[in-house]
Amino acid sequence: MRQLTGGFQSGAFELTGGVVLKWTNNPDWTQRVKRAAELVERARAVGYPTPAWLHVGTTAAGSPYQLQEFVRGEPIRDYSVVDAGLARELIAACELQRGLVPEPGISWSAWSRGVVLEGWDGVWERVSRYDGETVELLRRYEELCRPYRDVELPDDDLVHGDLNLGNVIVDDGSVAGIVDIEAAGGGSRAYDYVSLATSAARDGAAPGVDELFVEAALRAGGRAAVALCAGAAYVSIAEFVHDRTGSAELIEYGARRVLELLDA
Repeated sequence: MRQLTGGFQSGAFELTGGVVLKWTNNPDWTQRVKRAAELVERARAVGYPTPAWLHVGTTAAGSPYQLQEFVRGEPIRDYSVVDAGLARELIAACELQRGLVPEPGISWSAWSRGVVLEGWDGVWERVSRYDGETVELLRRYEELCRPYRDVELPDDDLVHGDLNLGNVIVDDGSVAGIVDIEAAGGGSRAYDYVSLATSAARDGAAPGVDELFVEAALRAGGRAAVALCAGAAYVSIAEFVHDRTGSAELIEYGARRVLELLDA
């Protein structure tokens, strides 16, 4: 029927019969998408508001796709409407992620530690070659995270992995759905709270909303998890938006605001 708006990467298309088709042309994501389908089923069983996945498959070329339930509502277009009430709805949803992935596997906690402290994927080194405030923010996050090299992070929560305000569907002022969960894995839900906090700051949510998310992150995972998750999330998205005009400044603002809230 139409291509759905939003997003920078894979396509999402509304089909007839209340179905959404999502796909990626990266065959390497096949197993990740299949794992996410299992986690979506687990999350929905406890009331997490993400659409049901109706079918998962691969194209002849090996590209993974999903057919998902269409969620009634609209993506948030004016982020100033995200007030304390809506933030608390999102926090209640994130609390449903607690303890949903007790078995080992893809871990956002391990990834965060590895990126910040162990040079995984070389992303920290690459971004450190940028200029301007990006390098200063990396220095501050490195300093924030250094004391937690030997701290074991929580690792049994469901983690969405890209939980920003753009992936929230609202209907009549309430949360109707949380979408784009294909990167789901285990870890600490503090990662998703940090992502929401930086999104709230850079996208212009109501005053104090970013602080509510940071407070929830600290309760969920403790300061070590928040620091490492925030550092890893920042360096990853800084690289992603590096060549997108105007995006880097917003990302820097969100990262800086989280540091301010952590008083770091």
